[in-house]
Amino acid sequence: MDGQLSLLKLARERRGWSQEQAIVRLEGLSQAMGVRVPVRSSLRTLLSMFENSRRIVPDHYQPIFRELYRATDEELGFSGSTPHICLPVPPPLPADLPETASPEILSYLANVLAEHVKADAVVGPRYLVPTVQSQLPLIDRLCQVTRGPDRSDVLSVAVQFAEFCGWLYQDSGNSESAVFWTNTALDYAQELNDPQIISYIMMRKSNIATESGRPGHGLGLAIAALNAYDVLTPRMRAVSLRQLANAHALLLEHREFEESVDLAMIQASDGTQQTTPDLATYCTESYVAMDAGIAWAHLGRTGPALDVFERSLAAWPVGSQTRDRGLCLARLATVSAAQGNIERSCLAGAEALAIARSTGSARIRNQLHALYTELAPHESESSVRHLRGNLVRVT
Repeated sequence: MDGQLSLLKLARERRGWSQEQAIVRLEGLSQAMGVRVPVRSSLRTLLSMFENSRRIVPDHYQPIFRELYRATDEELGFSGSTPHICLPVPPPLPADLPETASPEILSYLANVLAEHVKADAVVGPRYLVPTVQSQLPLIDRLCQVTRGPDRSDVLSVAVQFAEFCGWLYQDSGNSESAVFWTNTALDYAQELNDPQIISYIMMRKSNIATESGRPGHGLGLAIAALNAYDVLTPRMRAVSLRQLANAHALLLEHREFEESVDLAMIQASDGTQQTTPDLATYCTESYVAMDAGIAWAHLGRTGPALDVFERSLAAWPVGSQTRDRGLCLARLATVSAAQGNIERSCLAGAEALAIARSTGSARIRNQLHALYTELAPHESESSVRHLRGNLVRVT
């Protein structure tokens, strides 16, 4: 029963859905499949009970959950053979770890992290999680033993590794582990008392919350990330303003979304001239615009969204940021389908699907799930049937 609890909840969180979003989809599926379910208020209670191990999912509801999450009985815990999923923790500390944080060790860790970040952009999280996880015991040990003036250097490395580990888990679709490691990064950042780093970690927490279907919580965290606005670099302001815009869009707050995007674009533009280093070097005007594109689509403005994605792809450097290019393609495919351009949608969707398979990115998979739904009315077209058949096996 514990396995059922963990896996049902995990399946929902991998989609980035709140319970309410899952319930709305479940109601639609039940009607299409001819399965009677109770009224929404009772269904809310039932779903909570299923996810919190207070009631077993009845046999006649299980096909709906299989279709809703596109998962097997084993993946949802219905078979009774799946063990409880526990939050990953660092492996035990070896006895021979170093007792001091030498400059050579810190330089090694910084160089390794830089290579991991480069690899993540190309291959995604699938191959990096075990590697990064295996290096955390060394970092934890250094944080335990280092005192004096060297401690801030150790904490700076620790916060970046923990935040990056949180990001890898987020992109893998494991929001619980993403929150765990991002909170660990925040603990290190609080000790450093660096407003730039604290702001960045709060922004990351906001991003995890919005992707997990909690835009209200994400909005509060984004506001907190901007508390030190006057001392933040332009890029750090831009990356948090862009996240603030995301939260407003998910809450259907049009005016606040547009204001936040405009401010983010201004700060990203100013960031091209800044000389102060920070953690948001990637936050350019193009980055803000592409992130805003899917928000425009969520608000029903598919025209501006389509323009953003087409311009981004046209200017995309060959062989660069493969995973993010896959996300852009998946978003373009979804918006194109919404506009009725099925040929463009299928071409972009097929390319995004290939990248999703190679990188294991849950963000791409979630967007492809939206594409699967958007293409449903066009199932009579052979290209759509073929693509949707492939999407089922990935999303």
